[in-house]
Formats: sequence, C-alpha cells, structure tokens
Amino acid sequence: MAREFPRLAFLCNFRVVSPCLGSSTTSIFSRTQNDTCMQVARYRAPPFPLDRSRYIPDKSDPKTPEFQKTLKFDRKLWGRHGEASGFDPSICWPTKAELAEMQEEERDWCLTLQEMQQNIAIRRAEEEKARIAREKRIAANMAKMPKLIEQVHEERRLKKEQLEEAKKRKEHLIAKARERLGYNVHPNSPKFEAMLEEIENEERKQKKKAKKAKQEAMREAFKAALATAEAAKIQDGATINTDIPLKAHKTQND
Repeated sequence: MAREFPRLAFLCNFRVVSPCLGSSTTSIFSRTQNDTCMQVARYRAPPFPLDRSRYIPDKSDPKTPEFQKTLKFDRKLWGRHGEASGFDPSICWPTKAELAEMQEEERDWCLTLQEMQQNIAIRRAEEEKARIAREKRIAANMAKMPKLIEQVHEERRLKKEQLEEAKKRKEHLIAKARERLGYNVHPNSPKFEAMLEEIENEERKQKKKAKKAKQEAMREAFKAALATAEAAKIQDGATINTDIPLKAHKTQND
C-alpha cells in the first residue's frame, strides 16, 4: 500500500480508505480510528536510476543536431569524459583563427602594459600635484588663522556692543515715554510708537543744532586765528587769503 499510494496513505486515515484497500492492509497499518500512518510518513521512494553511459554523438548521422557537431561541443565532451571521449586534448586549445580573434578583441577593449603604466604615471602625477596644492592652501589658511580669529572676536564684540546699546536706548526711550505719559506703556502699543517717533525727531533736531553750533565755533576760531596771523605778519607786507571756504571736520559722532 505504501508503494502504491504513498501520498494517499500519508494524508488520509486508513480506516477511512479501508474499504478501498482491503482488510489485510488496514490491519497492518491502522491502530485506532484517529491514528495517522507514521510508518508511511517515513517512507522515502528510491531515486530514479541515472544514465551513466557516455554519449558520443555520431557526426555522420543526419539525425544528430548541428550543435553536437561543433568544436565547442567536442571540447565539452572531452572535459566531461576525458580520454574516454576519443578526442585529442589539443582541441581544447584555441585555434590560430580563434587566437587572432581573441587578440584583436583584447586590443580593442583592453589596454596594453605600456598604456596602463603611462596612465598610472599620469594619475600619480596629478595626485601629487593636487596634494602639493592642498598643502599650500592649508599653509596659507593657517598663516591667516590668527588674523581671522581676531576678526571674528572683534565682530562678536561689536555685535554685542550694538545689542547692548540698542537695549539701553530702548530702556531710555521707555523711561522717557513713561515720564511724559505718566504711566507704563508697552513697547508695541501705538502710543509708544508715536512717542518714539516724536522723541527721535527731537533728538535728530538736537544733534543737527549741536552740529551747527560746533561748525560756527570752529569758523569763529578759524577767523580769530587768521586775524592774529594777519596782525603778526602785516609788517612784512604779506597778505593772507581770507576767502578760503571753511569746512567742518567730520567726527565719528557726526
């Protein structure tokens, strides 16, 4: 039963298929109504026999396929069976035509030894040139590093001073607005913005007035200096040009 119905005996219960198989088979393999056939489950069918005979095609037979008459197939047979194939092992080496074709293909797709050595030399020269340029660039940057660090620190210091100055100015404006209005005002309120614009206009006018007064003082001092010089040199007959236009010196605050 195991040889005749291996899968049927493995999947089914023998009591279910017992009417089809006979009482003798069920009495051997069945134990209870719910038991499965463990003996049949362990069954392994023997493998199919291999054809170990050597196949050497007859090239004179018209029924022999064309690919079995080629030199490539003969080489394959010699590699499989060796001397038993009956072929000369020299057929495994390429013929003159095949060798010429291989050399032509190698010349088309592969570089010669001299070309490869030349390419390696060019690549190494380019790498050396790039390395030298990189080292020079690094040396130049390292030479400028102290100055750049100092410049960064100076920029940070100036930025910090500007922020502190802006903060102090804002606090000053808030205090001045509180003093004018008589109560605390939020910096984002319209009243504060209007008051801020008014205060800025007043400060701008004061700066302009102070600048004009400074220019007048410098002009008067220059005229006094010219008068003194003219009085001191009047005896020599020298004249001093008093028509020179006066220009105020620009200061950092201006």
